[in-house]
Amino acid sequence: MQAKSKDPSDSAPSPPTIAPASGDIRLRFGSFVLWENQRRLESSGQTVRLGPRSFDLLLHLVKRAGELVSKEELLSAVWTGVVVEEASVRVHMSLLRKALGKPDASDGCKEWITNVPLRGYRFNGQVVREPADAPSRTLAQSPASLAKLPVRLTDLVGRDADVSGVLASLDGHRLVTIVGAGGIGKTSVAIRAAEHCQQKPAMQVAFADLSPLISPDHVLGTIARSLGVAADLPDPLQRITRNSAGRDVLLLIDNCEHVADALALPVTRLLGALPGLRILATSREPLRVSGEYVLRLSTLAVPDAENLTLAQALHWPAVELLIERAKAAGAGGFEESDGPLLARISRQLDGIPLAIELVAARLGVQSAGNLALRLDDHMRLLSIDNRAALARHRSLAAALDWSIALLDEDESRVFRRLSVFRDRFNVESALGVTAGDMDPDVAFDALISLANKSLVSFDGNDAIAPYRLLDTTRSYAASLLAQSDEHPALLRRHALFMLDLMKAATADLPNLTAHDWGDRYAHHLDDVRFALGTCLAEPPDAKTAAALVTSSAPLWFHVSQVAEYRDRVAAALELVEQQLEPDTETETWLLNALIIALLHTDVLNPDLGSVCDRALAGALAVESRVLELQVRWGRCTHDMFRGDYAAALQQSATLLAIAQSWSNPAALNLAHRVSAMANHFCGSFAAARQHCETSLQLSGGAGRTRTNMVGVDPAVAAKAMLARTLWIQGETAKALETASDAVGRAESSGHAVSLCAALYGACPVALWSGELELAGKWIRVMTDEAQRKGLVGWLRYADWYFQGLQLFTAQDPALHVREVSGQFANYDPPRREMLVTFCTDWVDDGMVARLSHGEGLWSAAEVWRALGRQSELRGVTDEAEGFYFRALETSRQQGAKSWELRAGLSLARMWAYLGRPQQALQLLEQTCANVPDQGGPAIAQACGLRDEIARGLPLAHDDRKAAGLPHADGG
Repeated sequence: MQAKSKDPSDSAPSPPTIAPASGDIRLRFGSFVLWENQRRLESSGQTVRLGPRSFDLLLHLVKRAGELVSKEELLSAVWTGVVVEEASVRVHMSLLRKALGKPDASDGCKEWITNVPLRGYRFNGQVVREPADAPSRTLAQSPASLAKLPVRLTDLVGRDADVSGVLASLDGHRLVTIVGAGGIGKTSVAIRAAEHCQQKPAMQVAFADLSPLISPDHVLGTIARSLGVAADLPDPLQRITRNSAGRDVLLLIDNCEHVADALALPVTRLLGALPGLRILATSREPLRVSGEYVLRLSTLAVPDAENLTLAQALHWPAVELLIERAKAAGAGGFEESDGPLLARISRQLDGIPLAIELVAARLGVQSAGNLALRLDDHMRLLSIDNRAALARHRSLAAALDWSIALLDEDESRVFRRLSVFRDRFNVESALGVTAGDMDPDVAFDALISLANKSLVSFDGNDAIAPYRLLDTTRSYAASLLAQSDEHPALLRRHALFMLDLMKAATADLPNLTAHDWGDRYAHHLDDVRFALGTCLAEPPDAKTAAALVTSSAPLWFHVSQVAEYRDRVAAALELVEQQLEPDTETETWLLNALIIALLHTDVLNPDLGSVCDRALAGALAVESRVLELQVRWGRCTHDMFRGDYAAALQQSATLLAIAQSWSNPAALNLAHRVSAMANHFCGSFAAARQHCETSLQLSGGAGRTRTNMVGVDPAVAAKAMLARTLWIQGETAKALETASDAVGRAESSGHAVSLCAALYGACPVALWSGELELAGKWIRVMTDEAQRKGLVGWLRYADWYFQGLQLFTAQDPALHVREVSGQFANYDPPRREMLVTFCTDWVDDGMVARLSHGEGLWSAAEVWRALGRQSELRGVTDEAEGFYFRALETSRQQGAKSWELRAGLSLARMWAYLGRPQQALQLLEQTCANVPDQGGPAIAQACGLRDEIARGLPLAHDDRKAAGLPHADGG
C-alpha cells in the first residue's frame, strides 16, 4: 500500500477524547469505576444500578468530561431514531444525580453534573481512562506570567527576625500561614519574605490579594489569575497544575481570613499536584489545612522601662517605627526628653504597627506630651467599655476609634463613605461618591486631611489613582457606614458613579492608546464588580445593572475577562426580562453584548443564532444605528464562524450600505472589516484586500469607539485578515510582515482578545510560508493566551493550526495524518477547509458538496488539488489531471496565486513522472511567473523540480509516498 500524501500545517489537537480500545475500558472518577463494554457502574467495588438510558447518558457525559454537551446531542446519542421529549433528558439526569450522590471534598467538584441553562450539561469530575495508552499530543506551554508582588512604599521596621523566621519555615514546610490581628503587619512581613525568595535562582513568586473579594466564589479565580491562568476555564486547578509543573513557585495569598473555608480545596490540590509549589498565606486565623505550619506574628517590641533617653528608646522597634512615620508626616526633630513619652505612646498602642502609624501622623501637628495624655484618656475609657476584648484588639480598635474621634464631621463622613471603593481611587472618584451632599472643596480638604492622618493611604508614585484604604481601615470604615442611615444611598451612589465612569471610559477610547486607556481604567474592575453586585441584590435595579454591564464592556475586554463578562451580561438580561414593563432597547443592548461575548468564548453555542435574530429584531424596532451595526456584525461573524459564508456576505453588504449612508468613519471601519472577512471566505480575494486596506485607512480617523469596538482592536483585526489574503494572492513576504505587525501591535497592548485575533491570521500564514519555528511560537502564544483567559472561541483555531504544525513536528507524521483523518468527518466545515490547505489527505465528499452549493470557496482550489492527489495515488491519472486543471482554473479565477502555484506544481510533478517533461516545464514556468513573490517553499519545490527535469534526471513519482510520509506543503 502506498501512503497518502499530506499538505502542511493545521495542528492544535482538541482535548483528548476517551476512545474505545480493543479491550474493555474503565473510566474512573472519584470512587466510581464505569465499565464501558460491560455497561456497568461501580462505587467502591459495589455495583450501582442504572437504567440503560441513564447509563448511556452518563457514558456520553463522562467521555466529554469538562465540556458542555447540548440537550440535542444527548437526545441524538441516547435515543437514536426515537422521537422523545426534551423532558426525558431532565428526568434521567435527576435519576443520575441521585445515583451518584454528592462528590467528596477530594473529588475536585461541588456536583458531578451541572446544568447550564440554554447550553446543556457538563460532567465536572476528573476522569481517568484505564489503560491510558493514548499518546499525549499536548502542546508545550510557555511559562505563564505571574501576578507581581506589590511595591512597598515604606521601609519595614523591626521585623528582620520575623522575616528570617518566615524564610526558615518555608525551607522546611510547603504551606506557611502568618497569623495575627488586623494591622499587625502580616502583609508587610510576607511581602519582604517573598522578595527574598524572588532572589533565589529559578524561583518565581506570584501574589494573590483576597481582600477585595466579597464572595468566596471568586477565590479560585483570583488564585488562578495570579498564577497566569484564566478564572473561567472548566477546571482552573488542572490548568494551573499544567502551567506550573516542573517549576519552583512561591504563591503569596494575602488576607485569607474571610474566605478561609473556600481555600482548603484549591490549596490542598495544588500542593498535592505541584512538588515545586510553596504557599505563604496571611490570615487573622489559621487555614486549618493539612500540612499547614502556623507562624504567629507578634506586635513590635515596646520599651519595658519608664525613664529612657531618646537614644535608648530607639533600640525598641515600636519606638523606631513611631519616630520614622512621625517624621514622614512632618514632625520635627525629637529631643532626648521625648524618649519617655514616645516609649509611653508605643506601650499604649501595644506595638501594633497600624495603630502606631495612625497615631504617628498626629505628631506632625501635636506634641508628644499632649498626644500621650489624650491617647491615655481614650485608652482608659475604651478599657471600661470593652473589657472582654483581647488587649491587642482593644489597642487597634482604640487607635482607630481615637483617630476617628479626632475627625471633624466632614472628615468622618468622607472616611466612612470611602469604604465603598474596593481598590485604588483618585480625587475625582472620591469626590464623585462622597460629595453628593457636600461642598466639593470641603470634601477635598477632608480627603487630604485623612491622608495626612494615615487613615487613607497615598502613593505619590501612582499618578492615576494614588489613594486607597487598607483592608483593616476599609473594614472599619464600612462598619461605620453600615451603622449609618446613608448606607443604601451610598451603595447606589457608588453604582451610579461607576456607570458614569464607564461611560467616560468608553468615550475615551478614541483619545487614548490601549496601554494608556488601561492605565487609567483597568484598576476599576473590582469596583465595577461590586457595583454590579449592588444592582443585582435585593431590591434589584435592572436599569442600572443593564447600563453598567453594557457600558463597561471595553473594560472587561481590555482585562480579558470575557467569560466572566458573558455571565454577568446573562444575569442582567435575565433580570431585565423579568420586569413587568418591557424595555426593548435595554434588552437589545444586552443581547448585543451577549453575542459579542459568546463569539469569543462559546462560538458554537447552539442558541447563538436565535440570540442574533432577537437582537436584530430589537435593533430594527428601536431604530438605533449603532445597535443595528453591531448586531449585524455579530450575525455576520456568527455566520462566518459556522461556515455559512453566503449568508455572511449578504449580511455584510447590508451592513456596508447602512454604514455608507451614515458616513461615520467608525461605522465604515467596522463595515469594511466585516466585508473583508466575508469576501475572503467567499473566494473574492481582490475585494477582501480592498476592504482590508480601506478599513486600515479609516482606522486613523476612526480610532477605537463604541461603534467599532467589538472586542478586538480594529487595526489588528484588519491586518490579520489582510495577511491571510496577501499570502493567498502570492505576496508571501508582505503577508508575513503584515502578520508580524498585527501580532506586535496586539502584544504591545497587552490585550489577549486582540492578540488571539492577530494570531488567527498570522498562524496559518507562517505555516503556509514554511516558517515553522515562527509558526510554533505563535501557536504556543495563541494556545496559552486563549487558555489563560478562557477564550474558548479562539482556542479552537489554535487547535487547528497545531494539527498542521504536527505534520512537521510529530514523532510519526503518517500516524498523525491517519489520526486526524479518522476524526475528520466530525469536524465542522471551517475546520476542514483550513486542514485541507495543510494536507491533501484531509478531504472528503462533504467538502465537494459544499463547493457545489457555493460554500467554502476560499479553499476550493485546494480541495480540487487534494482530490487530484487522491486520484493520482490510486493510479487514475486522467481523473487526477482533471482535478488539477480544475484547481488551476479556480485559483486563476480567484487571483489566488499561491493556490495556483501549488496546483501547478502538483500537476507538473505528475506529468514529469508520466514522461511529459516539456509540458511540466512549460506549466512550471507559467505558474512561477504569475507569483509576485518568488520566495516560499512552493517556489523552492518548483525550482527544484524544474532543475531535475532540465537535467534529464529520472523522476520518482513521489519518494514520500513510498516511504509512507505525508505530503506537507509549507515545510
